[in-house]
Amino acid sequence: MLAARIVILLMAPALMAQRGAGARDQAKLPPGDAVKGKALVESNTCLDCHRIGERGSHLGPDLSDIGSRRSPDALQRAIVAPDEEVLPEQRFVRLITKDGTTVVGRLLNQDAFSIQLITKNDQLKSYTKSNLREHTILEKGMMPSFAGKLTPQQIADIVNYLASLKGVEQ
Repeated sequence: MLAARIVILLMAPALMAQRGAGARDQAKLPPGDAVKGKALVESNTCLDCHRIGERGSHLGPDLSDIGSRRSPDALQRAIVAPDEEVLPEQRFVRLITKDGTTVVGRLLNQDAFSIQLITKNDQLKSYTKSNLREHTILEKGMMPSFAGKLTPQQIADIVNYLASLKGVEQ
């Protein structure tokens, strides 16, 4: 099971989209309304981490062209079970400095001497490893699951909106 999960995590995003629902069948969603989905994305905390066009944060994945990179099934899974697929470039790191300060952000780069990350406030930070008490790459993503928090219709609306994002400003 662990080996299968590692293989899935390493697969290219395009291959993941082609796989469909995979081992876990997803509930069939009602038809979605992209206009309502856009309003839901803009009125909730999605843009606190994600970016669409010129709006939002750089912390999470840019969704400006997500409709050309993910299938509707993959988009639905990302909303209800976001930890099933966290791509390596979307890993978060937790740092504890020698003075006890905890910092969490998306890992941008690391080498033998330093770690660079972006915080939820869109700040680029660099830390020398010698000034850290601890640094941990987090296994799970920072995106919460919206299963049970949104209705099936709201999820369908968001999926329909995200599927319409093909790289042109929305």
